[in-house]
Amino acid sequence: MTDMTIGKVADVVGVGVETIRFYERRKLIEQPPRPRESGYRVYSDATVRRLHFIRRAQELGFSLREIAELLALRDADSDHADASDVRRRAMTKLHDVDRKIDQLRQIRQGLAALVDRCPGQGPLQCCSIFEALEHNAGPASGPTMSEETDMQTIRLSIGGMHCGGCEEVVRHVLEQQPGVKGCSVSHESGEARVAVNESGISDEELAEAVRSAGYSANIMKTTE
Repeated sequence: MTDMTIGKVADVVGVGVETIRFYERRKLIEQPPRPRESGYRVYSDATVRRLHFIRRAQELGFSLREIAELLALRDADSDHADASDVRRRAMTKLHDVDRKIDQLRQIRQGLAALVDRCPGQGPLQCCSIFEALEHNAGPASGPTMSEETDMQTIRLSIGGMHCGGCEEVVRHVLEQQPGVKGCSVSHESGEARVAVNESGISDEELAEAVRSAGYSANIMKTTE
């Protein structure tokens, strides 16, 4: 493999060009120097390997901040780097994954109990699922997003996302904003749904945060 342009690198790694530029702004990779003569910046094999490292770490659930810390260990002098630190960080992430799995199991149990009690026929007034949701009944475990006070969902139409890597970048940017409680991002639909405290951040501020990452963003209908 020889030095490549940013477009070729994006194809090889499986991310969008804007994702690579975002990684450069986050100092996860170095931007190649501009050629003295006219031409394109070229990326080395080492940068491509570094991008593969970032993508694999993201697939394992590491945040960009955590990935930056792993890269710092990777770049450290081998005489001073300690594999135990890498293992400790991986164990922390594993425990986080286990915690999320437990939460999903609890959610599944609650949903299964509601489905089992639903007659599956008749008028909506007799629907036990609606009744449980409206009266906060049933085996739901812990507070849900709908129980938060002063919450709203902001929908953003986002342009420039081409892959799962783009989704991760946009999700990371949104989750770092004050007042954001959670979000879902899809490059296929070009949409993000963000749950926020009404007093935390405005829809335009969220859109601007996405634009700062190199994507276009427009505000869609806001629902309570």
